[in-house]
Amino acid sequence: TRYRVLITKVPPKPQTEADKLRQELTKAGIPVFKAEIPRLKAFDTASAKGKLVCDLNERTALRGWEAYEKAGKEIFSGK
Repeated sequence: TRYRVLITKVPPKPQTEADKLRQELTKAGIPVFKAEIPRLKAFDTASAKGKLVCDLNERTALRGWEAYEKAGKEIFSGK
């Protein structure tokens, strides 16, 4: 397959919506990235300011950027 689903806006634990979605997609035979993008206020702030999340000086911004880096590495590695 040449596609995979990237689960985004993942709520923090103990909420389990993303885990349930991943299980259902996998059960249906739909390929899913291992990486996932958390739901963070930093993404809203970056969008409102017209900036990348990595350019913000916020506590959660680094976490958001690292999540996208992880997804990117997964894309380029093909794994």
